[in-house]
Formats: sequence, structure tokens, C-alpha cells
Amino acid sequence: MKAIRQTLVALALIALVLSWVWTPWVAVVMLAAIGAWLFWQLQRQDDAAAALLREPESVDRSFDDAMAIIRARLKEGEQSLRDRDAEIAQRKQITNAVPDGLFLLDNGGRIIWCNQAALVMHSLDAFRDMGKPIAQLIRAPEFARYLDDDTQPEPVVTLGGRSIAFHLERGSEGARLLLTRDVTEREKLDRMRRDFVANVSHELRTPLTVVGGFVETLTDLPLEPDERNRYLQLIANQTTNMRRLVEDLLTLARLENDQLPPEATQIDLALVARDALADAEALSAGAHTFEATIAPAHLLGSVGELRSALGNLLSNAVRYTPAGGRITLNVAAHANGEIVVEVKDSGVGIAAEHIPRLTERFYRVDRSRSRETGGTGLGLAIVKHVAQRHRAKLEIESTVGGEQHGSTFRLRFPVSGT
Repeated sequence: MKAIRQTLVALALIALVLSWVWTPWVAVVMLAAIGAWLFWQLQRQDDAAAALLREPESVDRSFDDAMAIIRARLKEGEQSLRDRDAEIAQRKQITNAVPDGLFLLDNGGRIIWCNQAALVMHSLDAFRDMGKPIAQLIRAPEFARYLDDDTQPEPVVTLGGRSIAFHLERGSEGARLLLTRDVTEREKLDRMRRDFVANVSHELRTPLTVVGGFVETLTDLPLEPDERNRYLQLIANQTTNMRRLVEDLLTLARLENDQLPPEATQIDLALVARDALADAEALSAGAHTFEATIAPAHLLGSVGELRSALGNLLSNAVRYTPAGGRITLNVAAHANGEIVVEVKDSGVGIAAEHIPRLTERFYRVDRSRSRETGGTGLGLAIVKHVAQRHRAKLEIESTVGGEQHGSTFRLRFPVSGT
């Protein structure tokens, strides 16, 4: 009773304050609510007392004992309500932690309940949209058909630039559970996989067609020795291109699938850079001028992977720099422990819109030139994965036109070994 009196006084004060701030009818409503609540509390105690008095052993109890038992049972009831509220809150917390959107729908497709992810994913308002037909809030013809016909396939709908998949569980009593999932990344990966297969098929089909044509020519036509040797050399060149493509594909697959860090071997990066530079000079065959500044530098990592990364950067510079151009290799070890490798060229440069996509597999700015020089379109993708595995950062700068045209590819290794 003490708690009831304290609550009654507090609510009365609130009602008086509201009547002073707003209008008197607010106080009337508040006092009515207070009276209803007080009546309910008294009725609970009256019911508990009546039930207690009906018990056979109640004749031997004193009034104080009976009231103590009533208070204890009321506390047990309140504790039961608190436990139930806590359980409901816990379940609400669990459903809100689910990343997928969950809707509970009635037989008419109206929203009975939904979790927080559903509100965010579909930009809904918990108060405004509750009870509305979901087909009015998620407007997509394929979703509406799926909602009405259980023979329709589960749709994937593009909403606000995202791909959303829908799955509906139909209950026996009319209630239905709708699950919505953001599959944008999955769709992106599927598209990349399809593009990858198409690109590989295209890259292999061209040299195979050339090789097949030359083989038929050599088989069916009588040729002079010089002409036969020329055809055989062309076949050898296409075979080399296919072998290089397969080797790059295997290298890239290994880098992507290997979740372990690279082998922790002490590497003389200067020696690796000189070897890669020698290969680039051989590929250029005297068509370019090479400059190199290679400082002593050591780090922990994989010799093979770093050799592949530097080789790809230099070979790309050779392929995309016109004859007579200049290619520069710089390896520097800074005082803060950072090691920086730079490959600069004086080529035509790369337009800004191409730079973010340069590390995609088979992405080429100039496809014809890359094929003519034996490029596979996988070099920078390999460089990117090697950099990630060595905690390095790949930076690309390029200028098109003007006196300073050309490109710079820079690898920054944050920690160097000693």
C-alpha cells in the first residue's frame, strides 16, 4: 500500500504540472488513468485476499500472516512479469541482431511485426508502416506475384541500387514469415565469376584459333622451308602466350586461395629488383632507356611473390611505353623503416577513369597493344594480391598528355627487416 500511495502522489503531481503547462483536459485524462490504475491494484489485492481466505488452512492464520502471504504472492507475480518482460526483450535483441530482414505477415499480407534489420533494409517506419500491406511498401511486380502465388520462384529484386532476395515461409494458420536478404555482394561476385570465365575463354580462343589455322595450313599445303619456319614460329609465339596466361591464372588462383601469410624469409629486395630489371631489359630488346636507383633493402616475405610483382610492373612499363621511351626503377629504404619501390615510365599515360579498375583481372586500357606484346591482363591483379599479402600499399599515378606524361606504380612496404 505504501508503494501505491507513493505512486499515486507522483502521478497526481505530474497531472497538476501538465494541467499548468498545457490544458486542463490533460489533467482530467491523467487523473482518470490514475484512478483506473489504482482500482486495478486494489482489485488485485482484493482477489488475492479472497483466494487466500478460501484456502482451508486460512482459519488458523492471523490477519498479519494473511497480508504477508498476499504481499509475497503479489511479489511473485510481479517477478514473473519481470522475467517474462526480460525474456521478450532478450528475444527482441536476438531478432534485431539477425542481419536479414524478418517480417511476420497475416493472411492478407499486412505487417504484424518486423525486426530492426527489415526496417533499415527497406527504409520503413515502425509506427507508420506497421499493419500496412507489405506489397504497398516494397513495390516490385515480381515480389507481388511471389507473395500471392507460392509456385513462383523466389525473386531477387533491385531496390535502391541493392539486390534483395526474398524467401517466404507459409504457416498453416495463415501467418507467414518473410525473410529478406541483401545479396548485392553475392550478385557482384557471381557477375565477376561469369566475366572471368568469359574473359578466359576469349583469351584462349584467339591463340587457339591462330594455332589451329597454322596447323591446318602446314598439313594441307606444300610450303617452302622459310614459310614453314615462319608459321612454326608464329605457332610457338601463340603457344608461349597461352602458357604465360595459364601460369598467371595459376599464380593468381594460388594468391587468392592461400589464406596464410607469405613465407617469412629474409629477402634482399635489391637483388630481386636487379633480377626483375634484367628481365625487363631483355623484353625491351634495346627499345627503351632504363634508369635504376636501387638502395640496399631487406624485408620478410616471399621471394617468388615479390619477384613476380616487380616483374609484372616492369614488363607492363615495357609493353605500354613506346620505343625510345624511358623506364625508371627506384628502390629506397627510408629512415622510418618504410621501403618504397617505384616503377616510372614515359608512356602515353592512363586516363583517370581507368585507374580504379586497373587491378581487375583482364582489364586493359589498350587491348590490342597488350595482346601484341604478349600481355595477359592479369599482371596488376597479381601485383595487388602480392602487396596485400605483404601488407604493402599499391599506389598508381598517371598523367595523360603534356611534357610530364607517363605513369608511376609505387609499392609501399610499411615494415622492413634488418
